[in-house]
Amino acid sequence: MPISPGDTVGPYRIIEPLGQGGMATVYKAYHPALDRYVAIKVLHPAFKEDVNFSERFRREARIVARLDHPNIIPIYDFAEHVGMPYLVMRYVEGKTLKAVLRETTGMLPTARILAIVYPITQALNYAHAQGILHRDIKPSNVMRANDGHIYLADFGLARIAQAGDSTISKDTLIGTPQYISPEQARGEPATERSDIYSLGVLLFEMFTGRVPFNADTPYAIIHDHIYTALPLPTTLNSSLSQEIERVLLKALAKEPAARYASAGEVMSALETAAGISISTVATLTPPPIPLVPPTTVPEPLATPAATDAGGMWQTLQVKAASSVRPGSSARAVPPSSPSPARALNWKLWAVVGAFVIGLLLCGGAAFAFSQRATLARWFAPATPVRTRPAGIPPGDPVAQARAKVQANPNDANAHIELGDAYERQRNNDAAFNAYDTAIKLDPRNPRAYVQAGELAANLRDYERAQKYFAMGHMATPDDLELLLSEGDLFVVLKRYDDARANYERALQLRPNTAQALWRLGTVDRYQGRLPDAARNYARALAIDPNLPEAHFGMGMLALGRGEYDEARRQFQIVINNPNAPPEYKDQAQQQLNALPAK
Repeated sequence: MPISPGDTVGPYRIIEPLGQGGMATVYKAYHPALDRYVAIKVLHPAFKEDVNFSERFRREARIVARLDHPNIIPIYDFAEHVGMPYLVMRYVEGKTLKAVLRETTGMLPTARILAIVYPITQALNYAHAQGILHRDIKPSNVMRANDGHIYLADFGLARIAQAGDSTISKDTLIGTPQYISPEQARGEPATERSDIYSLGVLLFEMFTGRVPFNADTPYAIIHDHIYTALPLPTTLNSSLSQEIERVLLKALAKEPAARYASAGEVMSALETAAGISISTVATLTPPPIPLVPPTTVPEPLATPAATDAGGMWQTLQVKAASSVRPGSSARAVPPSSPSPARALNWKLWAVVGAFVIGLLLCGGAAFAFSQRATLARWFAPATPVRTRPAGIPPGDPVAQARAKVQANPNDANAHIELGDAYERQRNNDAAFNAYDTAIKLDPRNPRAYVQAGELAANLRDYERAQKYFAMGHMATPDDLELLLSEGDLFVVLKRYDDARANYERALQLRPNTAQALWRLGTVDRYQGRLPDAARNYARALAIDPNLPEAHFGMGMLALGRGEYDEARRQFQIVINNPNAPPEYKDQAQQQLNALPAK
């Protein structure tokens, strides 16, 4: 019986179909108890023909579900619906590598290819160490989430299919003809080196723009994998180096013993051949900034998964001490300016493992805000840092603020200052009380909502943060500071369209605001709108030619285009800028160090 939107499958409510393959149909579904979306893969009805399949399905699904790696889409659950087995996986909004390659004009830069491949090799190394093969590596099984994180999807689905005696598992070759290894094509058992061959085909396609073998029928393709000599990659891409060609030839050797022994060996050989050390940057505890941004626009996915954690470590924002108001100068102030500094660190669930240097557009950004400097790092260890900025007079800030409140008990700003003082002492409950008092005294003072909302966000109480921002918008619907602050929270929550709406509204209220323009450029980069990102960064630099956040963003864009000299120039500007936040200087230096030598 077909499954339709609105149907209930176990505890999951079907939202919409996402796609269909030879072995399964994928649906987006909602799990009310956990309040999250999931992807459900319902296996082909033909599997029901095997009376013993259910038991084997459960056994194999348990094995695959034990995989726990940040670059493998996890299996949450498995069961049967009216006799049809199904798997429940993380729902990832993003795009398949197949879609990325289809929409890319020309060849991908080598650095970006390595950035895509690195997390795939990490996932394969991990799974192979657990004794689990993928058996069907291909671009449509590589997912790029909207935050740029790379996942390997459908791990073990071929294994599950092979466990049964249905007409599918008996009569259908498990694997995709264009990416299948010669030994799998001959019906021999797959090994780790079979996955290496499929990875080699994927690399061949990325470096040359086509798969090595294609024909009118699957059997003709399989025949070529077994018997036909591999086309020389340099004959298909004349700009490809002979060193990289040798890596492809070894990965795609007909005999398994002649191939690389592991995915890690493939990655090391690629780095050596390309002269780019990706893995020294994309370690298990990666630095804040990945190397190369995406070149295509992510779309809400019809994909078999989704993310609630990313692989991108980045400095998003440094809020410096000065209120942003229409008519005022919106200039980024370094964290040492006279304001309480607060590091806003968010660590989402699975922050372990390699991150994709090339698909991510990360970047730091400093901007003028309320009475504090806030550093937000996505997916970095969440260790809030508060320091007393320079310029605060000696003594007890809380006592000083209390004195002001006692002298002016109806002054909302005095209570806000008291809240700031409590926050510096990490007395968060007292800080919230002070901000709430300020809101009661002056509901139209946006600064109280911003301070309270940012404190809640810093504590990762995002629901509370959103409530403060919503209250602020009701009281002062077009306050520039509130719009930017709430927009930054939306970015952290990956609500990019909502963030964009806030930044665009800020620009409507105050055109040519550099602080809104570079933020909008950053969202453009996250969403793959690279021409728009470049345009908004350029507009920000036209207003403030020294704006380090815009220079950093321009450097990341140049890096993604493979324009290394321009990337060096932009990163050097950040490093040489005395007003650039130290975090950006450090990240710019990391980018320079990771660039290939001239």
